[in-house]
Amino acid sequence: MRRADGPSLAEAQERFFQLITAPEGVAKALRDRGMTAGDLDALVVGDARASAVERLDVYANMYFFRIRDVLAEYFPTLAAALGPAGFHDLVTDYLLAHPPDHPSLRYVGRALPAFVAGHGRAVALPWLPELAALEWARLDVFDRTDVRPLAREALIGLPASAFGELGLRLVPAHEIVVARHAVEEMWRAVEAGGAAVEPPLAGAGHALLVWRRGVTVYHRPLDRTEVDALAHVRDGCSFGALCAALGRDRPDDAAAALAAGMLARWVADELLAAD
Repeated sequence: MRRADGPSLAEAQERFFQLITAPEGVAKALRDRGMTAGDLDALVVGDARASAVERLDVYANMYFFRIRDVLAEYFPTLAAALGPAGFHDLVTDYLLAHPPDHPSLRYVGRALPAFVAGHGRAVALPWLPELAALEWARLDVFDRTDVRPLAREALIGLPASAFGELGLRLVPAHEIVVARHAVEEMWRAVEAGGAAVEPPLAGAGHALLVWRRGVTVYHRPLDRTEVDALAHVRDGCSFGALCAALGRDRPDDAAAALAAGMLARWVADELLAAD
């Protein structure tokens, strides 16, 4: 309850929000602001059952645990890898550094991969930020703009002479995650209900392609050749330009065959946008 001689409604709402969103509890938030429990009298009335601080802590705990649970839904493999206590501590550290700045909880985890990369846990577990990046990419790609994909039927009637000028452009609903470790193996194990076994080191240039086809998000590993090829296509290039890029390290006929194979796979995956 708010006392008649207390702060204005706007002031009370702002103070209430600051206190209940403090990750380390209301009492510490009061101390950090140079306030005492008595300063809450104008905002919350305590009684014999619970003090004003204890009453606000109920809201603070609900707020924190709601965000923690949302982040566990967004990063299920990360949560499994760290365990309940480890994930709880990571979320606490994260919210201290990155309190939510958007009305929707959809965006509450967008800074987590970068935060994990600089967190102490990443020293002992260097694959941790890569795993977080994969899981965030899967979530983020799902919400990206829909465009009409390039269909196989559009290529069937295309004369061979016109293939060189065929424009290639990736759909917005994709992301490439660079990963030195095979974090997709850990993701697959947890998704299947297994344990979060530490992922092995992958080969040089290992990366993961994350994309949405229809309403389903997929990911798969990429080798260095396909990573380089997708870099050319990402911002738009012609099929001829892709063949030329691949031909720098191999004979022209081998480059053309490799580019044709990639084109077929990308079209089947609905990874290319129709012009």
